[in-house]
Amino acid sequence: MHNKLDFEARQDIADLFGRYCHRVDGGDGEGWAALFTDDGIFDVPGAIHLEGHEQLRNMPGIVLQQGAGKWRHQVTNIVAESGDTPDTARVRAYGVLSDWRNSNSSGTLVSFSDYHVNLRRLEGEWRIQSLTAIQATELAPTPR
Repeated sequence: MHNKLDFEARQDIADLFGRYCHRVDGGDGEGWAALFTDDGIFDVPGAIHLEGHEQLRNMPGIVLQQGAGKWRHQVTNIVAESGDTPDTARVRAYGVLSDWRNSNSSGTLVSFSDYHVNLRRLEGEWRIQSLTAIQATELAPTPR
């Protein structure tokens, strides 16, 4: 295993998650699906499981409709490590979804998840091979 990713790889991975949030919230199905490998997987256990671009491209439209264009995703606390080969990486992060439909509020938390992500670099670009979002209600308690 290669333990360290260089600065450029880390920045590219952070940018990937920025594009992930903007594209899903903006309803850009083609753009969001393109962030995944052709056989990419998006999984929220017990809620949704999507595989491949054909299924993935529908997700942003669902988000746009359910949130009336006022939901915002954030991916935070990104920890990226190199994978078993130079063109793979593993990421742990937090996924936060907030709802901004009530103009008198400062946003409402919709969900909080632990992200477990496997990335693959294809032609110099990082792509999501699999992303599993474990919702906070399913998280094991943190040991004290």
